[in-house]
Amino acid sequence: MSKQYPLTKKWRITVAWDISDPYDRNQYDVDVSVFMLNEQRKIPLEEYFIFYNQLESPDKSLIMASQMPNNAEQQITIHLPYIKDDIHEILFVVTIHDAVEKNQSFQQFRSIHMTIEDFNTNKTLFTFTEKQFYGETAFELGKIYKKDGAWRFNPVGRGYNAGLQEFLDLYYEETVEAPEATPEPVQIIEPIKLTSFDLLKKKVDIVLEKKALQKGIARVGVVLDISGSMRRLYQSGTVQSVLERLLALATRFDDNGILDVWIYDNEFTRMPSITEIDFTDYIEREILGNPSVKKFGANNEPPVMRDVLQKYFVEEKSKLPVYLIFINDGGVKKASRKHDNVPRVLIESAHQPLFWQFVGIGNGNFDVLKKLDELEGRFIDNANFFQIVDIENESDEELYNKLLNEFPFWMKEAKSKRVIH
Repeated sequence: MSKQYPLTKKWRITVAWDISDPYDRNQYDVDVSVFMLNEQRKIPLEEYFIFYNQLESPDKSLIMASQMPNNAEQQITIHLPYIKDDIHEILFVVTIHDAVEKNQSFQQFRSIHMTIEDFNTNKTLFTFTEKQFYGETAFELGKIYKKDGAWRFNPVGRGYNAGLQEFLDLYYEETVEAPEATPEPVQIIEPIKLTSFDLLKKKVDIVLEKKALQKGIARVGVVLDISGSMRRLYQSGTVQSVLERLLALATRFDDNGILDVWIYDNEFTRMPSITEIDFTDYIEREILGNPSVKKFGANNEPPVMRDVLQKYFVEEKSKLPVYLIFINDGGVKKASRKHDNVPRVLIESAHQPLFWQFVGIGNGNFDVLKKLDELEGRFIDNANFFQIVDIENESDEELYNKLLNEFPFWMKEAKSKRVIH
């Protein structure tokens, strides 16, 4: 029985995978294997290694269904009371047979999905999906482990450059004595190390799934306030950090993985777009260390907003909508008949497939932006605002949740009013 579901005694586990276009799934030989481990994290007998040539454990507690040709899933049944006492952990591994020889990896997959259901009621107990890959040929999906007399599930999601034999070498030791033979060293398989930027992308994926947003749905741009009151945040590295967090979002939204960048004070500069390849030290290299870039004056929003519209809807037309993040630390001018202003640009651009996500940082005066929801005269509500007093200490998860809170609603309304086709 499990800790979370103490009445369940029999589980149905389904591992499924989805291969990306244009790859032919019939060319991939995907294997699901199960390692039933003792307290020393070893297979007590070879028969506790369950795979395509050995579909049952010796205690009959775990049974793997025969996989049909070209079927992109594998089912496993576990009868918890039958598991022998010396088994403390059950590990689920997915590998690609002959991956190196065929130049295949999980980077060519959309996802791997693992679901655990109550066998008798069909109720879903646990689910885990992995969608971000980095060239792995093997994946530890998850494990069931015993603690305090109950079985628990823990998603792992760890990728390796390895094959099935490396896992068997790691978890199984021959007990037959062969004194004259020199034992071969166990090959230690190292997980693929993810960079901090890779981890940011994983966090974005979690929020996208939660918000029911698919990837590749929008071009992404950011407008950065570089007025005098922002000087400390630029010089301390805070703006660079924020830019990297936004780039992670852009790589999931934009198929090209590009984040377009503008900076503005009383003038604006359309900066070089950035990608994963060249984001390091972007602020220092392109802005602070560039004497030709105007910075640290007063702020004036409408000109840069007009240039955003010029780029996306005159110079670079596309079927994709635009998700534009506008970062400001206060002082947005109120509407005026004599001068161009933020509300006027928003009203005029409401027919365009562009969503303006304003982010106020610090304790500045955001009266104009706080009243965006009350702005009348727009064909569609095309803007949102939220404030973060201390963006340096805002967690990645909270930032992404706030950034994507209103965008799904705009997408839905934009489609219904044919702003997006």
